[in-house]
Amino acid sequence: MMRSLLIGLWTCAVALGATYGGAVWKQRASVTAGSEHAPKLEVKKAKPITVPIIAGGTLKGYVSAEFSFVTEASDKHGDKSSGALDPEIFLMDEAFRLIYSDNALDFDHIDKIDLAALTKRITEKVNEHAGVTRLKETLVKNFAFTAKEDLPR
Repeated sequence: MMRSLLIGLWTCAVALGATYGGAVWKQRASVTAGSEHAPKLEVKKAKPITVPIIAGGTLKGYVSAEFSFVTEASDKHGDKSSGALDPEIFLMDEAFRLIYSDNALDFDHIDKIDLAALTKRITEKVNEHAGVTRLKETLVKNFAFTAKEDLPR
């Protein structure tokens, strides 16, 4: 009888030890694996911009554009890099500059605009201004041209 009782206690102790050891091992494995995952990304919407198109000294119309951008998710205390400015400001500035100064945009002879090249240049310029990779990608939500004649007076 005593022998059965000791075997039962020994079995319980081994089971509890194995359970505890497994829990500790799993906890350490999840902490290590969590640090190896790619950072979480989030999509933010930029404010719409309106860019005047001037050619030959006259106003031809306006381009209305809306962009979204992909960045690393912020932590609970705000942006990961302390004191960094919001990339939306730089995105809007670069988008306006690139569209306004693009001589290839000729709305008298409408062709398709290479939006992939435009968004790539915007992303590169914003990251260049920031000095670090702030934007992962720039996305086009809306891009439309309105001729001067089509504007309501």
